[in-house]
Amino acid sequence: MASGKETPRQRMIGMMYLVLTALLALNVSKDLLNAFVIINDGLVSTNNTLENKSESVMAQFKAQLAVDEQKTRPFYDRALIVKSEATEFNDYVESLKNHLIDGTEGYDETMPDSMYLLRNVSQKDNYDIPTQMLIGSEAAFPVTGAFTATELRDKIESFRSSIVDQFDPSKDADFISKIENDLALKEVPNGEGLLEPWEVGNFYHLPLAACITNLTKIQADIRATETDALKALYDNISVDAFKFDTIAAKVIPRSNYVLLGENYEADVFLAAFSSTEQPEMLLGNTDPTSGDFQRADSLVVEQGLGKMVSTTTSEGFKTYEGVIKMKRNDGTTKDYPFKSEYLVAKPSLTVAPTKMNVLYKGIKNPIKVSAPGVPNENLRVSITGGSSLRPIGDGAFEVNVSKNSPTTAEVVVVADLGDGRTREMGREKFRVKRLPKPYAKIGEVTTTGRMSGPEIIAMQGIRALYADDFEFQLICKVESFEMSAKYQGNIVDPATESNKFSNEQKIVLRALPTGSKVTFSKIKAKGDDGVEHELGPIVITIK
Repeated sequence: MASGKETPRQRMIGMMYLVLTALLALNVSKDLLNAFVIINDGLVSTNNTLENKSESVMAQFKAQLAVDEQKTRPFYDRALIVKSEATEFNDYVESLKNHLIDGTEGYDETMPDSMYLLRNVSQKDNYDIPTQMLIGSEAAFPVTGAFTATELRDKIESFRSSIVDQFDPSKDADFISKIENDLALKEVPNGEGLLEPWEVGNFYHLPLAACITNLTKIQADIRATETDALKALYDNISVDAFKFDTIAAKVIPRSNYVLLGENYEADVFLAAFSSTEQPEMLLGNTDPTSGDFQRADSLVVEQGLGKMVSTTTSEGFKTYEGVIKMKRNDGTTKDYPFKSEYLVAKPSLTVAPTKMNVLYKGIKNPIKVSAPGVPNENLRVSITGGSSLRPIGDGAFEVNVSKNSPTTAEVVVVADLGDGRTREMGREKFRVKRLPKPYAKIGEVTTTGRMSGPEIIAMQGIRALYADDFEFQLICKVESFEMSAKYQGNIVDPATESNKFSNEQKIVLRALPTGSKVTFSKIKAKGDDGVEHELGPIVITIK
């Protein structure tokens, strides 16, 4: 039997086997039989590799079954039959090998498994017993029954028929022919050039080592057939599919223009396309009478995507339709019609603050301005109420509100339509406020807490912070503060003109005993807006 496509290692083993068989026919020393052990071990390794490949294909089947059971189930069920038949046959041959070794060596059922390894068999050169067990005394009349060459031949033919039955002769004729050829039980030429039956040529008057190796090679042929059949069945799942080599995420909205109160709807999916073969995409319309598609124009296709450009001349919903022509793997073409619509509307103004719905005096307030249908570079943006704007790119601006600005400011947006024409897109009002008052903090203490003198000194000074929920990341610096504590029996209140502890304050802090209190007051801080604040006191108990 052949085994389909063989690896270089398998071809080498086959050649060695033929050479050794020829040498044995010349009655070469029985030490040469040990070379069959090497070949047999190589075939066993090959069988293990083929079995792993078979399991890998079955794992792919199970994964595909979870994705699309309806399409995969018929081929998966046939794959289960192939897998079962191959496993059953392989187990039979393994039992036949053990049966031969038992009969030749005189083993019984108590022998350990290691004694059935060909390298551990003592009578590798025994001709008579294997021949009697497999063929009988006369080659012309082979024996029948369990564990004979005749039964082995019948099982190979039955296995071949079972595998072929899993394929459709009208679609898989080439593969069926390959299986029948790979598992063909051809006659074998003898030393006189005459053809002998398959079972006689493979097992008559051959030493035990050759018979065992022959049986291991049959197992390799079966495993190779199993793997080929499983792959062929798996490939049948996608025989009518298209070839794609690229996948991308795509979003198709029901409409890109949604009115307030309506739902935004979109289809989100994975799109697969071929980077080497582009489909044909046509725009047109369907004849209401005949139902036939009438071509109007072709789309430029790049990376599987059709580039559609349509000039808008009026408002309202616009519909269009077309067809995508895709080539199947077998060269035929399948049409996929499509239809969609879009809304053409007048441009409207959108102005949104990027931080909150107010503008703060004395700092840079970022805002974003856009008008649907008008490029950002064609928008002219201004602001009233003693404020100024500075563009920072891509429709973003920084608004500077003066200290004397009124409580509201208004952003005005005008679109440049070309040819000297302009149109006011709208106005948006903002409330104007001062920055919130910050709070003082020493370490993690904001009002009262417990710290040791060295811990206070390690903080280096007092920080001024805005509330955690304030959206702006602004700097506010403490400019001065006083410290009050009882030191050497007297109340002292050393001050500093910065946010750092002075040397005098540090001396007092180091000397304060446990349980005494120290108060930080008259804390003055100034933020980016230039406004000075007096912050609340902090009282710390020395621990």
